[in-house]
Amino acid sequence: GRQLERWPPRRVMLAANGLGSTCTLGLAFTLMMRPATLPPVLLCIALAAAAEAALVVTWSSQLARFVSTEQLGAASGLFAGSDGAVVMAAPLLGAVLAATAGLQGVLVTDSLTSLFAAACTLLVAWPQLPMACPADRAIAVEEKPPFELGGLRRTLVLLWRQAQWRPLLLLNTVVAGVLAAVEIAFPAWVVAASGSGRLMAALALAGIGYGAGIWLWARVPRASWLPVLRRVLLLQAVLLTGAGLVCFQDSLWLWFAAVAVFGTGVPIALGALQSLWLWWVPQGLQSRLFAGRYALEWGARLGALLGVSLLADGVIAPLLRNGAWPSWLLDALGRGPGRPAAV
Repeated sequence: GRQLERWPPRRVMLAANGLGSTCTLGLAFTLMMRPATLPPVLLCIALAAAAEAALVVTWSSQLARFVSTEQLGAASGLFAGSDGAVVMAAPLLGAVLAATAGLQGVLVTDSLTSLFAAACTLLVAWPQLPMACPADRAIAVEEKPPFELGGLRRTLVLLWRQAQWRPLLLLNTVVAGVLAAVEIAFPAWVVAASGSGRLMAALALAGIGYGAGIWLWARVPRASWLPVLRRVLLLQAVLLTGAGLVCFQDSLWLWFAAVAVFGTGVPIALGALQSLWLWWVPQGLQSRLFAGRYALEWGARLGALLGVSLLADGVIAPLLRNGAWPSWLLDALGRGPGRPAAV
């Protein structure tokens, strides 16, 4: 965050897209070599990841430049919702593209998307001042921040010490980790318990719900951002808790309804979080503080992706097989295929 502030945001986004495109093309050419050597592959992946991080931090902190205060919620929902949709759809689209064009085709396509994004960045008129500038923020936007900002560690300390930002940081991190865990556990549960046909139907229904959620969030007024976030997270928590009970798995219509409702709530929760970040953090501090925000968010996602399988197979599965637990509890949780992932 501190280094990104030295360059104009537009230049950062162009450089990030250019570096990402170059790295993915370099990775494609490296993999075409026989045999491919590991160090160049790791270098290309690391540079592409760094470019993506710089791009996300910069673009998420510049939304207020392009939209009015009334449009800020809808723009935030579109930004967060499209990012979440890409994350969820990328494995499926990547598998289809890999089957038709090979791994090199996937990488070349990825490189072309970065070039397209760079072209869009060049074509957009870049406002000098933010269009959305709320007057009732807790901390005024100033040329020089009223507190000293240092590296990533000091940024995280600052976010944690501010009473208005701490719960937002905590919620953002937890939601990111939970959604990442669902991305792994849900397909594993459904395929093991009901087969791939049910999974495809569930993913299609969740996709429809996801689109409906983006549409609904665009119509939520600013005064309702926080109440809507609380209600959506509470509803999703109830739905995830119900996944642990085998009786809901056997009720087909109720199960599919829960999938659709949960999918609808995902872009609403993500849009609410992004909107609140933009509203509560002054424009002059967003790029620096968003670096800390995304560091925890991506760390939570990585921890969930690495830990959910270990938790299901190494902890929950042995507990379900343990005969010391009450029979009514084991009957409620279920002992069939996929139940550890569901729990």
